[in-house]
Amino acid sequence: MDIGGRFSVLRTRLLQEMGRQGARRLGVCPISDGAGATYVAANLALATARLSHLDVLLVDLALGHPTMGVQLGLSGHPDFVPYLRGDGGQASDLMMRIESEGNLNCLLPDRPTDRGAEILQDERARERIGQLVESSDCDIAIFDLSPVLRTDEGLAALPMMDAILLVADGRAGTGRDVADCQRLMADMPPLLGVVLNKAELLG
Repeated sequence: MDIGGRFSVLRTRLLQEMGRQGARRLGVCPISDGAGATYVAANLALATARLSHLDVLLVDLALGHPTMGVQLGLSGHPDFVPYLRGDGGQASDLMMRIESEGNLNCLLPDRPTDRGAEILQDERARERIGQLVESSDCDIAIFDLSPVLRTDEGLAALPMMDAILLVADGRAGTGRDVADCQRLMADMPPLLGVVLNKAELLG
């Protein structure tokens, strides 16, 4: 099966499970640096947007090292970090629509911040994340998150999710990394699966 087919299978499996749980917010969370979660989140969003009856929102919450804009070839996008801080206008004014996929919108930072964990643990950010999902009328929101085993920024975002997909480097990661990550995620939203990126997409 080619990569596109694998992402289609992953999409369908996740949508089925999220539907059973009534979940709309999926956090795509790398275990460590270089796991490729941005690649997984972007391709999962594109695969989901191919279902024309679904509206998809893709959000880059890797505030310390945002790369989704580069992954999608987007530039000149508005910065939505002030929105998370409680400043700025409506989320709809900050969204970028992917021209090839009329039902896919993105919210992206325009620069890194070294206070990502603090921003995400502020009650204003938690309220704003909830508001943007509701106000956008999206069927599913996919969030690209920071690595859990690098800083607390990734952990800070997890309580705002309804469900989590872990991404591990299938060539360099270890079973201990996965176990350490799962321990840190105790009492967090449900884990739907682990993607072994660069090895077997549906590992």
